[in-house]
Amino acid sequence: MDANHRLNDLIVITGRLAELLRRENDALKNRRSQEVRDLLDEKATLSRVYETRFKGVLEMPDVLEQADRDIRERLMASGDKVKSLMDENARLLKTAIDANRRVVDLIADAVREQQPSAGVYGANATKSTDGANAAGQRLAFSLDQNL
Repeated sequence: MDANHRLNDLIVITGRLAELLRRENDALKNRRSQEVRDLLDEKATLSRVYETRFKGVLEMPDVLEQADRDIRERLMASGDKVKSLMDENARLLKTAIDANRRVVDLIADAVREQQPSAGVYGANATKSTDGANAAGQRLAFSLDQNL
């Protein structure tokens, strides 16, 4: 396969990856999590193909030298676009993951607060079911010393 064909193939793959990243970024921005999940397999496959082809070009630098200048420039431009979309994708995914983690933490806190508690008597002889005097924090027990 000649240099122009190799680079054209890489440009096509890069374009497909860029389009997929655009769709995923849009889904992340608009909180369409099912669409993000649906794109996951295709994204993984395209990323592997892109990486393999890109490594192949890097291992054979003469391919770049032999290719037409306009093809090299198109490849550079599409590579820059994919890099920009990947950076945006990483930021959006981090934001989504952080937001989901906060929601899970809030749910866990709400469940903990709803757990029934018998309460305990504090030093001031008042009963407490929450805060520092909560039953979960202080536990009365006795020790059998008959051995």
